[in-house]
Amino acid sequence: MSRTRAEWYCSHGANKLRRFSSKVAASHMSLADILKPLREEIEADDDVREKVLPQARKAVRLCSQSIKASHRGQYKEAIESLSQARSVIRESVKDLSRSAYVSRSRALDTAYQELAEAANVFSLLKDGKFTPPQPYEIPIRAYLTGLADTVGELRRACLDSLRSDNVTRAEDLLGFMEEIFDELHSLDFPNALIPDLRRKCDVARSLIERTRGDITSAVRQNKLVSELKGFEERIKDNGK
Repeated sequence: MSRTRAEWYCSHGANKLRRFSSKVAASHMSLADILKPLREEIEADDDVREKVLPQARKAVRLCSQSIKASHRGQYKEAIESLSQARSVIRESVKDLSRSAYVSRSRALDTAYQELAEAANVFSLLKDGKFTPPQPYEIPIRAYLTGLADTVGELRRACLDSLRSDNVTRAEDLLGFMEEIFDELHSLDFPNALIPDLRRKCDVARSLIERTRGDITSAVRQNKLVSELKGFEERIKDNGK
């Protein structure tokens, strides 16, 4: 047998011996030793979770503040809150990168949905335009469900317009509500692919029907008031 061949057999035998020794050592590990690295990994996941959840709640609060400011017409404050919410979520995403398990738990889904809702409420009330998901880095499913929630805020804006006798504005907002519903309703996918969208569309349909009824009543009321004023003026003219 050549020297090189002998060296190979020795090396191969040594490797086999090391693997066997490792198996023997593993078989003699205590349960505490086995669980120690597992515990450490779960503790690291928990640290990430405990840091991300408060950040997610903060982002939701900022989005709520933005929506309220948009309804008041305070658009500078609204966009500032939106920008802060986006920054908070970005920091949370960095933290999530340290835990694959928490990343899969969709811990930021609600925050993303609120961000999509607040961004569209702002742009629709201010400029009459929709905001796509890309500028705010919103995942598509969270964007779609957040967009569905926008219908409720648009109904609120409609009612505010009707109270101010601005029927034209209310009709424009109703048009946005109907457009959102029509487009989302056309996404005929199972709930497993777009969770909760179908339910939110059902809610949106109900809100649209009620809003349409409110606007119809307001139009009829305005028409009646106009006719009564005209009738009163004719009576005054005839009495002269």
